[in-house]
Amino acid sequence: MKNYLLFFTLSVCTLSAFGQDFQEFQDYKFKNKESYKTNENNVIKCANYLFENPSDASELNRLTSVQFIMNWMEGTPDYTFSISSATMDFIKGNNDLLGLYLAAMSKTVLEKSNEKLKDEDIHAAAQKMLVDYCGDKNNNMKPSKAIKKILKKK
Repeated sequence: MKNYLLFFTLSVCTLSAFGQDFQEFQDYKFKNKESYKTNENNVIKCANYLFENPSDASELNRLTSVQFIMNWMEGTPDYTFSISSATMDFIKGNNDLLGLYLAAMSKTVLEKSNEKLKDEDIHAAAQKMLVDYCGDKNNNMKPSKAIKKILKKK
């Protein structure tokens, strides 16, 4: 019995040591233009976390990641983002999908910062990421009707 208890304790400690914790981003305030630039890697880190984990895993980390990305998007002087009515129809009022869409847009512009992207390019990449994410049943994300329609065609 002691061996099982020891094994369980070590397993929990190991998992917490290797688990990601986004508390550092929870109350982060961007102070100046440089703070937006220096946090671009953290925005990508947050976006990757969202797309690499199921939607029902660690809700606090997911919420913190989306909030950090949104704050970055609102203030970054280097990029502008637009959300059209077509985008809203695509996600159909689902806040979880909206958070992922914003993360996908941010990830796209940051990972392709050396390319001149049009709004259509950014939205197409974001939609593809969302469709791929929703298409993986392990992510436990309920797709919108528009996403379901695309998934049926695949």
